[in-house]
Amino acid sequence: MPRKLIRLSKSCLSDFEKKAVMSVLDKEHLGMGVEVCKFENILSAFFGRPSVCVSTGTAALHLALQAIGIGRGDEVLVQSLTYVASFQAISATGATPVACDVDPETLCLDWRDAERRLTSNTKAVMPVHYAGGVGALDEIYAFANYHGLRVVEDAAHAFGTIHNGIRIGGSGDVVCFSFDGIKNITSGEGGCIVTEDENVLGKLRDARLLGVEKDTKKRLLGERSWSFDVTNQGWRYHMSNIMAAIGIEQLKKFESFSFMFKLDPI
Repeated sequence: MPRKLIRLSKSCLSDFEKKAVMSVLDKEHLGMGVEVCKFENILSAFFGRPSVCVSTGTAALHLALQAIGIGRGDEVLVQSLTYVASFQAISATGATPVACDVDPETLCLDWRDAERRLTSNTKAVMPVHYAGGVGALDEIYAFANYHGLRVVEDAAHAFGTIHNGIRIGGSGDVVCFSFDGIKNITSGEGGCIVTEDENVLGKLRDARLLGVEKDTKKRLLGERSWSFDVTNQGWRYHMSNIMAAIGIEQLKKFESFSFMFKLDPI
C-alpha cells in the first residue's frame, strides 16, 4: 500500500495576500520598489529599530556577517543544533564556522562551551534561537562583550518572541529573521536584518543590490542607478515587491497568529 503523507506545516494565507500580489502584478513593477520600502518601514516600527529586507533568511545572515567585517581567516562560534543555513552563511564569507554544544535544557547555545572554543581568530558568535526560545541570551551577550565579539542572532525561529519585555530584534547587535513559508509570518521567501549600527545598515543596503552604492534609495523611489559605483563585494539579495506585498498582509495578522498558536518558549 502507498504510504500516506502527513503534512507538517503550511502557510496561513488568505484573499488579502492574493489581492496584494495581484496589485503588484497590475503595476508591473515586480522587483524592489515601493512595497519593499513600505514593508521595511512597518518592520522598523514593529521592532523599534531600522530593518533591511532581503531575499532569504540565509541571505540575511550572510550579509550581516559580511557587513560586520567577517571574512577569510576569521572564526564564528555557532551552535551545532541548527539548520545548515547558519553554517553556510558563515562559510560564504570565507570564515570558518566553529560548532558549539547546546544547553540541553534550552537547546540554545551553551556559551560556556563556546568560551572553551575561543581562539585568536574568533570574531563573532551566532546564537540560534530555537522554537521561539532564546536560551541564555543575556549571558551570551555578556560573554561576547567581555571577549570583544560581535553578535549575529539567527532569529528565524523567534519572530515575535518577547525577551526582557522587548521583542527579539528590538535590542541586540545584529538580528536576522526568515520569512519563508513555514515561519511565523511569511513573504513566500525573504528575510530581514535589524540593527542600529548605521555603518552596518549602509553596507547591508548596498551589498543586497550587488554592491552598487546608494542604489537602494533610488529603487525605493522607483528609479535605477545607471552610473554604477561598486567598491565592495555585493550580491543579488534584494527583496521583490511581490514578497513584500505578502509580508505586509501577514504582519497585519501577526497578533491573531500569535493568539492562535501561542506556545511557551523553551
